[in-house]
Amino acid sequence: MKTVTIKVREEIYKLAEDMIKLGLAENRNQAFNKILELGYKKALLLVEKKKKVLNLVEKFMKEGLPYTDLPTSLDAIRDRE
Repeated sequence: MKTVTIKVREEIYKLAEDMIKLGLAENRNQAFNKILELGYKKALLLVEKKKKVLNLVEKFMKEGLPYTDLPTSLDAIRDRE
């Protein structure tokens, strides 16, 4: 690996920081390398998808799952008999 110093646009820097916060990269170096490999648009989609997942998890933890009257394992066993 070679070390280089570059200037990046603010949105690319923010994307790299978001990737770190969301656990998609361990550090800025890894985040910038992923952005370069994936391309900005794909990296942005990856971050948006991860944010949606985390928001849903947080919502479900607060409110519970939105599903009611789902069959249980006992229902499945009873259906097999």
